[in-house]
Amino acid sequence: MRTRTPTGYAVALAAVGCLSLVPSALDTPRPLAEPAPYGRANDVQPHFGGAALSVFPTVQESDYHCTSGFAVQFNADPRKKGMVTAGHCFKKDTDLGSGHDRSGGDIDFGTVTVVKFEAGVPDGRHDMELITGVRGQSGPQTYAATIWVDPQVPSAVRVVGKGSVAQGDMVCYSGMVTKANCGFEVRTPDHGTLCSTDPGHTDDCTTGLAAATKPVSSGPLKGDSGSPVYRLDDKGNAVLLGMLVGGGPTEEQPRHKDAVMYFHTLRQIESADGLDVTVLTQKP
Repeated sequence: MRTRTPTGYAVALAAVGCLSLVPSALDTPRPLAEPAPYGRANDVQPHFGGAALSVFPTVQESDYHCTSGFAVQFNADPRKKGMVTAGHCFKKDTDLGSGHDRSGGDIDFGTVTVVKFEAGVPDGRHDMELITGVRGQSGPQTYAATIWVDPQVPSAVRVVGKGSVAQGDMVCYSGMVTKANCGFEVRTPDHGTLCSTDPGHTDDCTTGLAAATKPVSSGPLKGDSGSPVYRLDDKGNAVLLGMLVGGGPTEEQPRHKDAVMYFHTLRQIESADGLDVTVLTQKP
């Protein structure tokens, strides 16, 4: 099945008028380094957040489009589990994969069953979708409250809690391309706006996003859309804060390009107006 056509994104921070931002699309395929036997690019069950996602099957590394976010359970039926990612990544009913197992078999990741992404409007409020464990080539899928955080050690950490964000908080994201990237300071928890720069689609915007910046640094790249946004507790476990939908470098000063990231908060994703789900966590 076809994915949503990749689109370019410019980012604009309503609460910080001094920022002028460079376009950056995060949903276009990008070749990865040679993957380990199991890891982000070969994510076997139970599936983790921060994994590389492609339309099933994954034929080559350039097939990867986006990153898995985190495991959730349905509020309407807590027995059902799934995984979230960004809404602009894949169309509804798309079967997803995440590389190959050690025998060379194709890894199923699940099927996109809910998409919330408003195209063609200047004030959209959603860029999120839900992947659920329907039967595929290798049977029903399972999802774990764990996220990939390489190049940190260990390469995967447990999700032990969830939280909210406020201006001044420090956050991380963990994407399939740029991997774990920390040191971002929240500039606004709910006034970020992300817009397309594709000709004829410049009014395609998502508003009400959290936004964070990192001085003179690299930020999210194509393929990082959907990444978990989190902080680490004093034991090195993850506390989830949201899901990445866009970002890139700013051009506040020509010789000093800061990084910027835009993300949905957990409140937005878990709400009835969002995906109507609850984040899965493990005991500390």
